[in-house]
Amino acid sequence: MLNSSAKAEETTTHTSDNAIDRDELKFERWCRSLKYITGLGLTEQERELYNQKRAKELEASQCKKCKKWRDELIRSSPAVIFMLQNIEKAGCKISKKHFACHPCDTTRSGGFSPEFGILLCQNRFLSKKHQEITMVHEMVHLYDHCRFKIDWTNCLHHACSEVRAASLSGDCGWTREIRRGFFTFTKQHQTCVKRRAILSVSQNSHCSAPGIAERTVAEVFESCFRDTQPFDEIY
Repeated sequence: MLNSSAKAEETTTHTSDNAIDRDELKFERWCRSLKYITGLGLTEQERELYNQKRAKELEASQCKKCKKWRDELIRSSPAVIFMLQNIEKAGCKISKKHFACHPCDTTRSGGFSPEFGILLCQNRFLSKKHQEITMVHEMVHLYDHCRFKIDWTNCLHHACSEVRAASLSGDCGWTREIRRGFFTFTKQHQTCVKRRAILSVSQNSHCSAPGIAERTVAEVFESCFRDTQPFDEIY
């Protein structure tokens, strides 16, 4: 039988061993966390899993922010509220469910489909203002579709709506053009509208043949640029 001194020594040793085990586990967890934070020291399989996890976390974060900004803009943006009201007057009911946040490639920040509504490219927005401009741009397309019964396979129809959307949404604002690397002292807004409209029309599979986008935008530009409906003037 152990005497009291031996029992005390055994207890002390056992407690010390447990403390060492806990410290080792903490250190292992810390090392593992550090590897996943920095990406250093991972095996190829671990790195692939790490990248997949990070991509999913980033996508979820971007989607959450996109939806948050969408809801705030629908509630408080004068331009978005104005477009919502006028789209309804044109015969189309729209709510936040018609604005879908999804990741996109680098060629766009938004899109409009008569079947599915408005696409907001959650991974492309530089700011809340950028998202607001994109929402208004796509809402001009929706307004045109409701009011004028646009045929999106008709390159002239598409070109006219792209001219109006680029002009009225704020997409061709002076500071945005400077960030893109474009600057002129005269007719900068018109130059931007033409360039942006041509770029968008050329992505339409019905208008992608060489020269068609340029010709159709040039043909409709004067009349469509002057048409600021539903705004009284260029926003």
